[in-house]
Parts: sequence; structure tokens; C-alpha cells
Amino acid sequence: MKTKYLIGKLAILLSLLFLGCKKETVDIPEFNATANKTTFKLGDTVVFKLEGDPDFVSFYSGEYLNDYSFIGGRKIDIQSISLSFQSRVQNGNQANQLSVYLSSDFNGKFDIESIKAGNFKNITDLVTLGSVNAVYAPSGTLDLSTLVTDRTKPLYVAFRYVTKPQDAATGTQRTWTIRDLALNTVTELGKNSAIDQLTAAWTLVQSGPIIEPNRSSITQSNGQIVFRGNITNEGKLVETDFWAVSKAVDLNTIMLGPDKSIPIKGISETLPSVYKYIYTKPGVYKAVFATSNNRINSKKELLKEIEITIVP
Repeated sequence: MKTKYLIGKLAILLSLLFLGCKKETVDIPEFNATANKTTFKLGDTVVFKLEGDPDFVSFYSGEYLNDYSFIGGRKIDIQSISLSFQSRVQNGNQANQLSVYLSSDFNGKFDIESIKAGNFKNITDLVTLGSVNAVYAPSGTLDLSTLVTDRTKPLYVAFRYVTKPQDAATGTQRTWTIRDLALNTVTELGKNSAIDQLTAAWTLVQSGPIIEPNRSSITQSNGQIVFRGNITNEGKLVETDFWAVSKAVDLNTIMLGPDKSIPIKGISETLPSVYKYIYTKPGVYKAVFATSNNRINSKKELLKEIEITIVP
């Protein structure tokens, strides 16, 4: 009797173990959506009748940024580009030390040979640099649309600081500081920041005898650029050349994230019998109800598409 009891208990345990290891099956959602009609006047309420009981239901109207066709992400074209920054000069009297450059041909290798071969375009005459001692001056907002003609290549922004041998003829080195840089783009969504002073991720490239290292620097906390020349008697005799070059900036398109849906039902909620929506612009839209049944080990999906026409 005891043996039969133990055998029966073992069978139950084995059955439970088998069921625990068996993956839970998931069925394709049972769902249907219909519209009371398919052509509406602008401002009318579109009424969708919903049937079924999926775990999840979400809605894509087919409008911009709410379109199921772009659930993998969306690219938008850049319409215009602008550059601005602030600069300050302090002490000394050597002229023409600071200049501003752009390049779409730089190979991204941060050494002086690559920079010299990078076809950097001098745009210093198109901006305003600081001229009053210790006072920051805004550069003005420079439209780069006509200067950056090949949008398929990445753009680099650079500042160059040259100190000539310091004597009575050339004068003494000056300290230049660059802050508040903004490289902005305009798209159909409005103004966007491509890079700012910090996210430009500047790299310093030096040429010439650096007798006094770290005279020029990038502040890690805010990306501020500070240029200085040599100041010792030995250092003043040589010419030095410093470049601060930004990271590559893609100016062809901007990649947005996936279009967002409107949630209608969660797994613990009851499916509403109707869903109402009002379109804000005339057009032909592909309304999509995206449904799914979800379990830990599996997921089944079903889409229901309805073409909706909105007339003025």
C-alpha cells in the first residue's frame, strides 16, 4: 500500500515537472477592427469598432510620427545649418593668431599631416572674433548652407592658433578662449543641435616645438578651448601651431527613433468596443491596429489596416 502511494506521488511530481518545462503556447490574436465609413470630412470623428481580446492593442493613425511604416525609425532631411560661438582674447599683442575652419574632406585622423591634407576652409572673415581685452564677443550666426555643399560627407569644425616667434616685430602671444559653440540644423521639425561646445568632443593637435606642454587645453567639464603660446625665453623663440578639431558631424539626415503608437489595451484591461480618432489634416492615411499576445517564451502578432481618406 505504501509502495503504491509513493509511486503515485512520484508520477504526480514527474507530471508537474514536465508541465513546468513545457513551453506555454501562444495563439495568434483574435481581433478585428472596422470603420463606420472610410471617407470623412476634416474635423469629423472617425469611429472604429473593435472586436476580440488580444493581450495588447495599439493604434497608428498613419500621420507624421504616428505611422506604422516607420516603427524601425525615420530619417529627416536637414534644410539649413548654422554656426555660432563666443571668443575672448587676453593680454599680449600678436595679431592674427586665431582662425576658424571647416572641412568635409578630413579623414578623421587627428595628426598634423592629416589636417594639412584635409582641405580645411578658412572662414575667419565670415565671423566676428573677440577684440576687446578680456571681453567675450559673439561670432554672429553664420549660415553654412552655401559653404557646406556636399552633405554626404561628415563636417568638421576647427579652430587654429598660431604663435610666431615672439619678438619686437611680431609681438607677444595672446590667450584665446572659445566657448558656447553651437552648430545647429533646421529640419521640418524645427531647430536641432548637431553639436555644442561640449559634445563637439574637441581633439587638440599640436605642431612645432612644444617646449612648454599643456599651454593649450580643452576643459573636460564644458568643452571650453583655451589657446596659449610659449612664455619662457626659450619658448618665445619658436613658432607653434595648435588645432582644436571637432568630431565628425553628419549633416545629410537626422535619424529619429521609431514612430510612437497610441496604446489602447494592456494585458489586464478590457478591449473597448469602439475607438474614436480625429485627423487634423486632409490626406489618405493607413490606420493600423497592432495587436499581440505575449508570454515569456513567445509572442504572436496581428495587424489590422484600414485606409482612411480625409477631405477638406
